[in-house]
Amino acid sequence: MELPEELIVDILKRLPPKSLVRFRCVCKPWCSLIKSPSFVRALLKKNRAMFQSELGTSTRVILSRYCDTLLSMESENNNVVGTVELDFALVRNLPYYVKGHSDGLLCVVINDGIEGVAVIYNPTIQEYRKLPSPQNFRSTREVLGLGYDASIDDYKVVRVPSNYCRLKVTGYKPQVEVLELKTNFWRKIPDEDTPPFFIEHIFQSTEVNGGLYWMAEDHDSGRCLILRFDLADEKFKVVPPPPDESGRSIAWIGSLKDHLCVVHTRRLSDVHVWGTKDDKNWSKIITTAKFPRIPTKDPFLDSFRYMPLSFTKKGAVLMSVGGERFVTLDTKDNTFEHVDIKGANHWLQETVYCETLVSPGGGVNPTESAAGLGSDVGASEEEDQSDGESASNSLRQLLLGLKREVHNLLACTVSHGNIRGAD
Repeated sequence: MELPEELIVDILKRLPPKSLVRFRCVCKPWCSLIKSPSFVRALLKKNRAMFQSELGTSTRVILSRYCDTLLSMESENNNVVGTVELDFALVRNLPYYVKGHSDGLLCVVINDGIEGVAVIYNPTIQEYRKLPSPQNFRSTREVLGLGYDASIDDYKVVRVPSNYCRLKVTGYKPQVEVLELKTNFWRKIPDEDTPPFFIEHIFQSTEVNGGLYWMAEDHDSGRCLILRFDLADEKFKVVPPPPDESGRSIAWIGSLKDHLCVVHTRRLSDVHVWGTKDDKNWSKIITTAKFPRIPTKDPFLDSFRYMPLSFTKKGAVLMSVGGERFVTLDTKDNTFEHVDIKGANHWLQETVYCETLVSPGGGVNPTESAAGLGSDVGASEEEDQSDGESASNSLRQLLLGLKREVHNLLACTVSHGNIRGAD
């Protein structure tokens, strides 16, 4: 018995993005549906709402390793997290940094030994595209950000002044440039709109509520400040920090759900995580001074290196400690637990991203397969669909996978009542 098309669509919308990537090869109608802009938007809307709510659902953490592949933290069970190596051959054996992320897209700059290359990469669908290099591009020493501009329904890559280049490059002229993924060229914003601040090249941008944020240094006062770039009007402003009467400095900025968050810390003392939705009104989200004791580590010396990343299935906060280990914080009783990361001995960066089907091509420009470099993703899928006995075997495996996914989905749905309509 064939299922009605609208029921198939409803079921597919409820499946994880990685399953949907596999199911694109079931048949051409499914491939067209899953790639359609309306389906991608519907899934994106659902996953945005779930982002950072529960690690292991639509939320993933990627670990960047020096001259090594990216690792994805896939699941969390009793504070044990498994990792999967991402097949992104372009970064293998080369230095790289993740500069920013938005809706499942990562902006990665790779040092290829020449001028460097910036790419937009979606690890869920394993597609990427290279960006044209702006003038005088200085590889991984540059500071870039990535965000979605709802006013034009497009993603923007933003190049901002680099503190490394200010210190190391003779005659360096700071400027701000913007590239829209659909138009695919860099344009310079007016000099009068360039901020008098510089950002460290190791910092990622944070996207929240229509803006990109960085932590910058005010060289006059020597204190850190929060710099915002509005993605729609392309203007900068300094965001007033949370209230503080104890001389704490800003040690980190990032996001938790739809809040811009900062970590206020005072060495050898405590950690305060503040959040805001409007850049004006701050509320204290986390306060702790009970740091976990780790063998050979002084917990108080780490007190200024705690960075909240996401919530777990149990409602605890997953936190990185100085890029060396992970802990979870139970905010109810203010207790920490160590998290065992399987398959990861070292990393340089943590990036929290949302699994989506958004194409790095912006729906206009061609993309390439991250695994089979140089191949066209669309062409390879059509070849798979017409590949005789091999395709039949693949189809059987995919259908078995779909059966398992639907069984799990229905089991969860029954436990929560009747199936609700699609988003």
